[in-house]
Amino acid sequence: MALCYKDKTFCASDCNNTACTRHFGEAEREGSRLWWDHDPDNAPIAMSDYSWACENYIKGETKRC
Repeated sequence: MALCYKDKTFCASDCNNTACTRHFGEAEREGSRLWWDHDPDNAPIAMSDYSWACENYIKGETKRC
């Protein structure tokens, strides 16, 4: 059994839907650092790309070189 922040998997896609329960933004990043305070830069966070299956997916900007 793996231990990870909030015991959930966050979305790693380029989605801009900040209202999504799987969104991982600055607030979640800071929360994970506070939670894993003995080694904040290495907090275990489960991530997966849900964009292919999410009906609330909002495509993010694609960066071009």
